[in-house]
Order: sequence, then C-alpha cells, then structure tokens
Amino acid sequence: MNKLTITCREFRLLQRNTLRGFAEIRIAELRLNIDGIAIHEKNGKQWAQLPARPQLRDGELVRGDDGKLQYMPLMSFETRAVSDAFSAAVIAAVRELAPHAFEEVRA
Repeated sequence: MNKLTITCREFRLLQRNTLRGFAEIRIAELRLNIDGIAIHEKNGKQWAQLPARPQLRDGELVRGDDGKLQYMPLMSFETRAVSDAFSAAVIAAVRELAPHAFEEVRA
C-alpha cells in the first residue's frame, strides 16, 4: 500500500474525558478533507476516531446504560492495521500543527 500524505489543517481544542479536540485533516493524494475527527488521549496513549453521528431510534437519541449518547460510525477501515496506521498519521499531523493538543487545560 502506498503511503498517503496526511496533514492537519485545523485543530479545535475541547477537553472532556478522553476527548482532546477535533481535527480537520487533508489526504493530499485523494484531494480529500475530513472534518470532525475526534482526537482522544488516555493513559498517555493518543488515537484518532473518524466522524460519527448520534444513533436515533424512532426519532429519539439513543443513550447507553450510562446515559451517554450512542454514536454510529459514518465510515470505517477494512482492517485494524489500516485503522491504526491512519490514527497514528493523524496524531502525528495534529502534533505538528498543534503541539499544545495534549497539554492539560487548567480551569
């Protein structure tokens, strides 16, 4: 598989639980921009999550047993290896554009 050039065009900081913010990335060779990629961190590990939408049932938002909204992926990769490689490339691109992305915000 050929490597793709992934750059981060914008990063919007929003720290909540594992969420660190949202990124807009560009995949140059595909001339594709993807906005709304959630950037997460937990126990020193970072990962990128493709955009998702809230689940609906009978026109109502679906919540889990914990009361949190349930989300449905809009797109996915065929294998875990490809997903992990994409996530690592997105995290590297976010770090390049926004080195502060993984710093704790103090209130």
